[in-house]
Amino acid sequence: MRDTIKKILPLYIFLLIYLLINTLMRFTSLRNIYVTIFNPLLLLFLAIITYFLTDGFRNRNRNKYLKRQNVIIIIVGYCIIYYLSGLIFGFLKNGYSLSLKGIISNFISLFTVALFKEYIRYRLLCVSKKNLNVYLTTLVFILLDIDFYYLLDINNSINLLDYILSTIVPIVILNITLTYLAIKVNLTANLLYRAVITGIMLFSPIIPNHAWIVTNFSYLVILILLIASIDYLSLLDDRKSRKRELKKEKGTWIFLVIAFIFIFFVIGVFKYQPIAIMSNSMYDYFARGDAVIIEKVRGDEVKKVKIGDVIHYRHNGTYITHRVIDIQKDGNSYIYHTKGDNNEVSDNWDIYEKDINGIIRYRIKYLGWPSVWLYELLS
Repeated sequence: MRDTIKKILPLYIFLLIYLLINTLMRFTSLRNIYVTIFNPLLLLFLAIITYFLTDGFRNRNRNKYLKRQNVIIIIVGYCIIYYLSGLIFGFLKNGYSLSLKGIISNFISLFTVALFKEYIRYRLLCVSKKNLNVYLTTLVFILLDIDFYYLLDINNSINLLDYILSTIVPIVILNITLTYLAIKVNLTANLLYRAVITGIMLFSPIIPNHAWIVTNFSYLVILILLIASIDYLSLLDDRKSRKRELKKEKGTWIFLVIAFIFIFFVIGVFKYQPIAIMSNSMYDYFARGDAVIIEKVRGDEVKKVKIGDVIHYRHNGTYITHRVIDIQKDGNSYIYHTKGDNNEVSDNWDIYEKDINGIIRYRIKYLGWPSVWLYELLS
C-alpha cells in the first residue's frame, strides 16, 4: 500500500501544480498563447510522466468487451436523443469557430487536452481503486474542468448560481461518470465518452437550445444507465470466449455507423433534414405530429423558391413552416409572404432570403409525434 501511495503521490502534486499554473496563466496577457500551445504541451508532458510512473499497473475487468458495447450503445442513444431534442427546443449556432483554422485550434487546445486528462485519470485509477484514491481523483479532475478565470470574475450571486447550475453541476456529473467508466470498463470507454461530449460541443455546426436542467438531467440519466448496464454485466459469469464477444462488437460498430449517419441527417449535415410539426396551421397538407423533410437552400438557391412552395423559415427566433403566397422583388433580393393553409389570415411580417432554411419536399404521417409528446412533457 505504501508503495502504491509513493507511486501516485507525485502525480497528484504535478496535477495540483498544473491546476495552479493553468489558473494563473489565464489572468495574464499570455493566456491565448498558453491555452493554444503551452496547455496541451503541459498535459502531454503529464501524460508521459503518468505512463512511466504507473507502468505495470493494469485494470482487469470481466466482460470488458460487452461493457464497452453497452457504453457505445448508450452514448449513441444519447447523441440521437440529444439532436432530436433540437426539434423541440430549437437549435443554436455553435459558438466555437468552425473554420478550418478554428477547428484545428480547438482540436489541439481543447479536444486533445480532454483526452490527455482521461488517460491520466485512467492510469491513476489503475494504480488503486481504493475509495480514497477514487474520491481524490474525481475531485482533482472536477477542479481541472472548472474555469476559475470565469468563476473569479463573477460579481453577483445570481450569475454565480447560474454558473453553478449550468456549468459546475454538469462537470461534477460528467467526472463521476468518467471515473466510473475508468474503474469498471477500460480506457477506450473513457476516451470515447469524453470525445463524444467534447466533440459535440466543439465541432457540431448546431446544438440544441437546452436549459441547464435538461442538460443536467440528461447527464444524470446517462450515468444511471451506465451504472445499471455495467453492473449487470459484472454479475455475469465471464466464461464466454473473446471471439464471441468480438463478433457481437461488430454488430455494435455497424449500429454505431448507422446511428451517426442518422444523427448527421437530423442535425442537417446533409442536403435534407427532418422537421417535426408542432401545430395544425398547415392542416390538411400536413398535421400536428407529422414529420416533413426539407431541402435546405443556401445563397442563390433561395431564388428557386416560388409561390405555392411550403418553406421552413426563422422569424423572431422561432421556426415556422408555412406556404408562400406572394414574392416581391427588392433590388437584387426578394421579400416573401406566407400563410398557414389552416389559418384565416396571412402572416403579417416580411421574410427575407436569409431567413429561409429550406423547402418542404416530403411528408411522413405521424412520425413527429414522439417529438410532440416530449415537448409537451417538458413544457
